[in-house]
Amino acid sequence: MADAPLMLRPLRPYRVPCHTTGAPGAGISTTMDTMKITRHLHACVEINHHGYTLIIDPGSFGVPESLATADAVLITHGHPDHLDQQALILAHRANPEMVIYAPAFLADELPVEVHAVDHGQSFTIGGIPVEVVGSKHAMITHAQDVPENIGYLIGGRILHPGDNFQPIRDVDVALVPVNGPWVKMLDVEAWLKKFPPKHFVGIHDGIVNEHGLAINTKILTLLADKYGSTYLPLAPGDSLELGA
Repeated sequence: MADAPLMLRPLRPYRVPCHTTGAPGAGISTTMDTMKITRHLHACVEINHHGYTLIIDPGSFGVPESLATADAVLITHGHPDHLDQQALILAHRANPEMVIYAPAFLADELPVEVHAVDHGQSFTIGGIPVEVVGSKHAMITHAQDVPENIGYLIGGRILHPGDNFQPIRDVDVALVPVNGPWVKMLDVEAWLKKFPPKHFVGIHDGIVNEHGLAINTKILTLLADKYGSTYLPLAPGDSLELGA
């Protein structure tokens, strides 16, 4: 049966139909409830599920106001564009019930309680199963050490890879890094060709001006068409819903 078309709503949210082909990650069940994804600046994304708010990678390019009341925060790695440490500390101080998940080294660095997680582990937050995937950041230069980086597969349906490309295909929505010192469009193309998601949103573009963003949209739309995916051009503040 063909998927229902995407429906546009005010502020350019998108409706993504639910798929029943099973979870793409090993050992995790697919959540079939409706989830809302809101894109924030750069690599920061918010997921809402039955009143539960989960925020991934609130970085120094600007944290969302909702960070202060988030139920959980997931961190992929320690680079400032993915983690504004001071903002997270202040948010946790104001909301000590907030649960934080991050790589183990950040659990040692941050002066707040952090649940250390690693590749292959899984946990449940707000009724959503989460699988931890990956272990290393993509190489930036040969002169720099390769830091730890993990991705998160949310409900078997949403993939946030951090700063790398994770070998997982057929997810409903992949959040795909598209710009930065470690990534180029050839990398995006290679991943889409081998691990095409059903839909994807470009993230990690906070260093790009409006001219570069327009070029991104043109190239990513072309790549989506070529490799059997659908590109959703969400800007910061835009949202989409994954249907139940």
